[in-house]
Amino acid sequence: MKFTSFVAMTVLAAGINSASAQELVLAINEGVTYQDGGPASERYKPLLQLLSKELKQNIKLQSVDKYAVFEKGLAEGKYDLAFIHPAHVGLVAVKKNGYEGLVTAKGFTDYRARVMVANTSPLKSMQDLRGKKIGVPSLESITTVMFTANLRELNFPQPEKAFTATRYQDAVPFMIENGFVDAGVTGSGKVAQAWVAKGGRILAETKPVPIKQFLASKKLSESDREKLKALLLALSENDAGRNALSKISMTGFVPWNGQVMAEATARLGL
Repeated sequence: MKFTSFVAMTVLAAGINSASAQELVLAINEGVTYQDGGPASERYKPLLQLLSKELKQNIKLQSVDKYAVFEKGLAEGKYDLAFIHPAHVGLVAVKKNGYEGLVTAKGFTDYRARVMVANTSPLKSMQDLRGKKIGVPSLESITTVMFTANLRELNFPQPEKAFTATRYQDAVPFMIENGFVDAGVTGSGKVAQAWVAKGGRILAETKPVPIKQFLASKKLSESDREKLKALLLALSENDAGRNALSKISMTGFVPWNGQVMAEATARLGL
């Protein structure tokens, strides 16, 4: 009887370990300079259900707010899947850490950092920003990373020394209006449009980089990665998919463009 109980417990433990081994992790980061629309656990639930059904494996969500933590997790291969706003973090994972870029978010393939100035400002080009105070979102945000890379291309020495950072994108115009900075940078189309509507001016903008990337670890089989890619690309074509997209404020996904991403990786100095 004792032997039978031991065997049963061993089988049960093996089953638990097997189930645990089958559980995958989807890590997400939605950016440091935007405010989200509620708990990620609820918003991503429909998408997780679709992904889990497709792979026949349970997928759990892990929200990772700090970029440094996300970078470390990707470098250590802790995440099976990743949906990540800051393009520079995702591009490094694809280049160095064994991840494949599957898709990027539709409507976010032309993300640019725009430089805003007052209409009366004497500044006329990026070159005129030398020696000026510049308001930027968080220093680690993709917006600031893109802008910094652009200034380096123009041979600005240590451009970060001119930056005054603020937590959210929509706080940058306030800094310009109140004379705290000579120019401000935003990646938000809405913020830029509102600035122009109030009489402000867009001085310049950086070259675009696709953001909001969906990555898969190459530890997953090629077959599973292809299944995920096909599922994500087809989400906008069915009711369940559209519901999952609406919960995370997306309209769909487009294929990963390897050439564009390689160019962006080089331009950002990654």
